[in-house]
Amino acid sequence: MDKMTTFLSYIKETVDQFPSVSIRDLVQRVNGANRVYLVFVDIIKGFCETGPLSSKRVNEMVAPVAELADQLLNEGMPSKNIVFLNDDHPANAVEFAAFAPHCIRGTAEAEVVDVLKPIQELKGVQTFKKNATNGLFGVNDQGQTFHAWLEETFDKGESVFIVVGDCTDLCIYQNAMGIRLLANEKNAPVHVVVSKEHVRTYDLSVEQAKQLKALAHDGDFMDLVFLYHMKLNGIEVVSSITHA
Repeated sequence: MDKMTTFLSYIKETVDQFPSVSIRDLVQRVNGANRVYLVFVDIIKGFCETGPLSSKRVNEMVAPVAELADQLLNEGMPSKNIVFLNDDHPANAVEFAAFAPHCIRGTAEAEVVDVLKPIQELKGVQTFKKNATNGLFGVNDQGQTFHAWLEETFDKGESVFIVVGDCTDLCIYQNAMGIRLLANEKNAPVHVVVSKEHVRTYDLSVEQAKQLKALAHDGDFMDLVFLYHMKLNGIEVVSSITHA
């Protein structure tokens, strides 16, 4: 095998061997479920169900994510520790130069998927609306940025942030890295956890890309490389988060 093939085989072997972690282990690490946070990234209809950027492959992670949220709440994680980072673009968003218009403010595409709406409506849940793939500067209803909210949260002590949703190589990568890098800058004792089972990216074959005059995007490859790269940067990447 040539050098590149050898390296890709190594990446796949490494990612395939990532262990699982239990909710109880995460809770014990930080001495209580009140220091565990769940960040939903772009689990909205425009990426899961309808619109030009929706993907059946991405939609596969919705049911596992909903189950994980229920398990965390049952273990005692307060609902105020749940965060939604949601695309919410104006019709003239600059981002549309790179991606087809999607998740425009006030449309169905910008809504959280139905199965997660009851969770979004729980007392204290934070929703930050963003106009970019990175949500650090997304804003909640009180006008606070996610960046500022994170800094306040870091000041309360050691914590675990579980980041779930889509897309692995775009918003998951950028937002998990954003939390990780901000924690590094603040020297804050933060564990950032990403589970293979609870994230997904889209697939666009070379043939489809040529027809659409777009860039091809192999979902399996992108999941693999970006999960590996997050691990390289100090994020705890696991195969799954189990209840036991």
